[in-house]
Amino acid sequence: MKLIKIAAAALITLSSFAAQAGLMYIDGGANLPVPTNNYFKNVLNPQTYNIGGNLKANQTESLFLSFEFLGKEAGWTNTFTSEGNTITTSGGSFSYSKAYTLGELIQFTFKTGGAVVPNTVANGNNNDGEELVSFAIALDTEFDGVMYDAILFFDDTGGYKDDDNHDDLVIGIKASVPESSTFVLMLMGLAGLFAARRLKA
Repeated sequence: MKLIKIAAAALITLSSFAAQAGLMYIDGGANLPVPTNNYFKNVLNPQTYNIGGNLKANQTESLFLSFEFLGKEAGWTNTFTSEGNTITTSGGSFSYSKAYTLGELIQFTFKTGGAVVPNTVANGNNNDGEELVSFAIALDTEFDGVMYDAILFFDDTGGYKDDDNHDDLVIGIKASVPESSTFVLMLMGLAGLFAARRLKA
């Protein structure tokens, strides 16, 4: 019984290395309350986001990033692209692992099918949303009760400025550190301890 308690404590400790908070940060921009005309305001907690900032890696680390379509309030077909993978206003999801350095941009681009020039905005070249297509970022935010490390909110209105509420394509991001070889070896060691204990019994 004592061995089981020790192993359980070790597994809890190890899992804390595999999933860490604060793996991304926002560089620049302004933190603002989500406007009342944002279609998803009522499912967000907290109800704030950053407009004009860009999303960067918060440490030198290999990150496993999962991207998920959360919703849209748009008549146009908008797309989100990262590392050759695409999500549209029809839905979808994808994930990948990539090695980052501290301060490196998380590569992604939003594009609208609407009559806006320019019709794209990339992370690293975001703007304040007044005249061009733009995106907002919320870190450590719940969407409909599910926690995301970051949520991206696209605004496709451009110079029309007809709603400026950043809800035309919403993407959720979950980030984690891939399990290292050390982590796997320690799990194998724990499995060996359990096997030896059973053989002894």
